[in-house]
Amino acid sequence: MGIRLFIGGIILAGALIRAAAGTVSLTPDEITSLRALVASQPAAAREFAGIHRQADAALAATPNPIERVVSEGHLDKDPLKIRTGQSLPDLQKIEALASTWAVTGDGRYADKAREFILAWARVNHSDGDAINETQFEPLITGYDLLRGAFPAADRATVDAWLREKANVAWKDHRGLTGNWYSHRLKIVGLIGWTIGDATLANEAVAGYRKHIVGNLKPDGASSDYYLRDALHYHLYDIEPLLSLARAAERNGIRLFDEPSAGGSTLHAGVEFVVPFANGTQTHMEFVKTRVPFDLKRAKNGQGEYAPHLWKPSSSVRLFSLAAWFHPEYGTLAARLAGHPDEPYFNWLMVINAVSRHDPAAGK
Repeated sequence: MGIRLFIGGIILAGALIRAAAGTVSLTPDEITSLRALVASQPAAAREFAGIHRQADAALAATPNPIERVVSEGHLDKDPLKIRTGQSLPDLQKIEALASTWAVTGDGRYADKAREFILAWARVNHSDGDAINETQFEPLITGYDLLRGAFPAADRATVDAWLREKANVAWKDHRGLTGNWYSHRLKIVGLIGWTIGDATLANEAVAGYRKHIVGNLKPDGASSDYYLRDALHYHLYDIEPLLSLARAAERNGIRLFDEPSAGGSTLHAGVEFVVPFANGTQTHMEFVKTRVPFDLKRAKNGQGEYAPHLWKPSSSVRLFSLAAWFHPEYGTLAARLAGHPDEPYFNWLMVINAVSRHDPAAGK
């Protein structure tokens, strides 16, 4: 009986892999590669151990969705922003649960992730604010990993919720330039590819091509860099575009090196940061910002918006994302993270190692 149950569990796990997963997260064969990597590489196993601990804690947690995310334009001491901060850890729990299922095949993690995702789908509504909505990326990625295993009725519930999120964000008339639009494009595109809505995906790609014309200079500097006098906002502008471009390329659309009419590229936007990251140049943040809210936050005691020397280590995520396109950025990210010569110094680099540019290759 025990052997039959064990074999049955293997068959069920294999069926779940085939049913789930997509191009925004990992395809079935990439999940298999991920399991092999974690099993064979101690550094990858160490990174997974942290994810696993998060997921184990989440198994005993209760979803804490909020009707509307309130963050953008609110000071840290605002009660509404504090309440949002109490709910947002759910999104990281979902991603940890989905990733842990991907490595272990244990259905408990998939079931708990589904519980969290459905709780949010039934309670949360978008107001179209791109800065608030960008925080749902971990949930979208986790759902993409598990979507095919959702019962049809649950999948329809979540798909409808995410589609409404994307539509509301796309129709919102605030922030049609700068980092706002970068985050809007990311969310719309990731949702489009996750739920198989070609209209949303195409809108995001077309929007990206228009966006980089005015948002990125030929030298790679973003409009936000000049407006806020801050590399902090340059990274905030570029990182969502990297997430979008990765998903696009996994769906056959190469955006990273595609030039705009003015000659700007996303690749140049990454390169713009390199001299500051490797110490060739330095930058004092927010000294000449032209945005009153930056000054208001600094006066409120939020020191990250007061003038200060930019820290190269804050670009680790940027270069980890960019390493999917060009592996040499991973070397720089590892050094900035304090782990030189370590290819698997964070979970994103582990995912990069098994996530192909052409997810259909070999099928």
